[in-house]
Amino acid sequence: MSNKLKATGLVGLVLLLFVSVGASGGSHDDAKNQSSQVSSHVEKKASSHATSQASSEKKAATSVTSSSASSKAAAASSSATVSGNPEMQVQRLNGTVQRPLPYASERKMVMASLDHLGRARDSHIQLSNAEEPTAKRSERLTYDPVGWHNFKFWYSEFGEQTGSKQAWLMAHGHLVGYQFSGLNDEARNLVPETAWMNSGNYSGMDEDNTASMLYYENHLDSWLATHPNFRLDYQVTPLYAQDELIPRKVRLAYVGYDDAGKRIQIKVGGGREESGTDDATIVYLDNTSPNATINYADGTAANTVSATPVAPAVSAPATSGSAPGASSEPSTAPTSQPQAPATTNDPTVYVTGGGPSAVYWYGTDSMPANTDKANLVQMPESQAIQQGKRHSMTER
Repeated sequence: MSNKLKATGLVGLVLLLFVSVGASGGSHDDAKNQSSQVSSHVEKKASSHATSQASSEKKAATSVTSSSASSKAAAASSSATVSGNPEMQVQRLNGTVQRPLPYASERKMVMASLDHLGRARDSHIQLSNAEEPTAKRSERLTYDPVGWHNFKFWYSEFGEQTGSKQAWLMAHGHLVGYQFSGLNDEARNLVPETAWMNSGNYSGMDEDNTASMLYYENHLDSWLATHPNFRLDYQVTPLYAQDELIPRKVRLAYVGYDDAGKRIQIKVGGGREESGTDDATIVYLDNTSPNATINYADGTAANTVSATPVAPAVSAPATSGSAPGASSEPSTAPTSQPQAPATTNDPTVYVTGGGPSAVYWYGTDSMPANTDKANLVQMPESQAIQQGKRHSMTER
């Protein structure tokens, strides 16, 4: 072999060794990198698995809590007695936020606009005693708030299941009373209220009934009279459940301002007062009546008290010259005819169109203007009900 060939072979051998070493080093780095990537992937996967497991455990715990809360909510919903703030309970009542108006040196009244269902939402006034209205209130209202129906229902003053008197169930309830607002036929200040919540009684007024707006209105009016230099801030908010037309409750909120604009707490008693926002006192009143169940979705109602049964007529004892107990023979006197029920228990009603109309009326004043009053038929209310008739929902 020539020296030239030897040199060439030697150079080739060196080059071969160099390439081999370089290749080996590259493979080690790649393996190292691959190992690092696999390790990182495993760690990330483990971390992801741990996170997923923690998330699953958290979701499971949340599910259990939610299920427990739902069970508690269902139990609370089925309970007849609901205590505490009704806006935070299962009924999910909604209404305008309670907060006093800023101090003003003159009378100020703010009413929320009607909502998408036509319901009044909030009425708020701030005034002094000298700023109370003096004009006489009109007795007649022409506006019927959304959901308005009325029914003449039997009631018992002693909590019995039967009653001998009747009264209208509902009233056109002013949120802020006329003695403060001077407003009578204002849609934003009117909601359907039971007579019981409005004035404290089935018929007439009971100023001592703490379940009525009248109790608080009278006490706040007296507070103004005895604090002529102070101001009353009074907010009244109907509370609705979802899209129901009739408020289930009404929230009253009141606070005073002294002549320097400092807030003063007002307490009138009655056992229903709670602490509200910014020193205000709040009271929740139930829009209910002891003699009725109310469908708050549409305003219809059912009487839970029935008419007191009329006692059958008793025949007079036979008169004879015999000594008492001398004879046990039955009397041959004719049986007396049953008497008609008293009008207080079964009032006379009017049916239009000669009798076939599906509704009846207690009077003729609220009948449509085109009614042929010469063609009215009178009958006892019980007879009208037996014929499948109902009381006209438009009669006030």
